[in-house]
Amino acid sequence: MKAITIFLMSTGWLAAMCVSGVAHAQAATSAVTGEPVLMAAGSLRQVMDEMMSAYRAQGGAAFTAQYGPSGKLRQEIEKGVKADVFASAAIEHNQRLAAENRMGPAQVFAHNDLCAVAAPDVKLDEENLLPLLASPYVRVATSTPVSDPMGDYTWQFFRNGERKVPGFYSAMNDKALKLSGASAPRPGEKPPYVTAFEDDKADVYLMYCTNAAATGKVLSRLKILHIPDDLNVRSAYGISARPGSPEGERFVRFVLSPEGKGILEKNGFN
Repeated sequence: MKAITIFLMSTGWLAAMCVSGVAHAQAATSAVTGEPVLMAAGSLRQVMDEMMSAYRAQGGAAFTAQYGPSGKLRQEIEKGVKADVFASAAIEHNQRLAAENRMGPAQVFAHNDLCAVAAPDVKLDEENLLPLLASPYVRVATSTPVSDPMGDYTWQFFRNGERKVPGFYSAMNDKALKLSGASAPRPGEKPPYVTAFEDDKADVYLMYCTNAAATGKVLSRLKILHIPDDLNVRSAYGISARPGSPEGERFVRFVLSPEGKGILEKNGFN
């Protein structure tokens, strides 16, 4: 397996500028159209698109949707970008906005687990998971901590692994390739999980199991391993509506309804 060098100068600044620019552009579009705004974690794109279609079919309003790393979206709301609904991959973001009176009460509406997705030639299983990931010959891709909860959950998995294999956290913290989570893919752009394997940038990618299932549909030769429960980190997705937004509150109620839960389950969320 060949080694690669990742050049990361200035990407954090550029990512922040891209997310901010998209947020303000979509806010301006919403102001013109009068449509309510949904800001949601990138891992929710497929399920929220389906959720909005079902909501409209029942007479609900059409939403302007923006997807991206939850932490970046929260920062945009804190800067004044208006969202009628905020759905994040970590309820802590919703709780923080609620404490600042920028969004209403935070509610857990879904859970997700971590999976390891491996290239066809990587012999990955539950027994060799930790030593294989820590091997200097295996390129392990992840999302970006702080800006994306999936990255935060992955680093917690590294800490869990440290309890079983001393030195595991240090090895993974040093070697992990942060190939996603700093910015949202552009419309029509392939997910970074797919391009990482297509462009031979990674041997293993740690991601949400819902993302793993979607990636496996595109690249069927990949192997998907659900990280064992004693090492896994279950995410708690949060949703909240902006105070004074009746349409936002109605949409949140729909997501929490039996029909909304059925859509979530169909897309692999717990």
